[in-house]
Amino acid sequence: MKKDPAKRVGDLLPRVLRGLGLEGQFEEGRLRAEWKSVVGEAIADRSRPLRVRGKTLLVEVRNNIWMNEIQFHRNEIVRKLNEEFPKLKIDEIRLQLERGRERE
Repeated sequence: MKKDPAKRVGDLLPRVLRGLGLEGQFEEGRLRAEWKSVVGEAIADRSRPLRVRGKTLLVEVRNNIWMNEIQFHRNEIVRKLNEEFPKLKIDEIRLQLERGRERE
């Protein structure tokens, strides 16, 4: 009987996470880590993805000005998210002001 050659952890991890039902959390973590590459430096410096619920991404935004800017680019951001993270199937972005900044 011949044994399988050693496999890299990175090759096994997606299958293990899927088996444990944790694949979505892994993709969300990747999204948070790669947020800047999706939205660009200016938006990334003033916002952060919080979580995915269903097909909706909740994003915390520094102030109303940047909330409007993200709203303007919403369709493009959703398109890029689905290119980079197709398993998440994002179709909506919900924005909320950063806590403690509501009065700015």
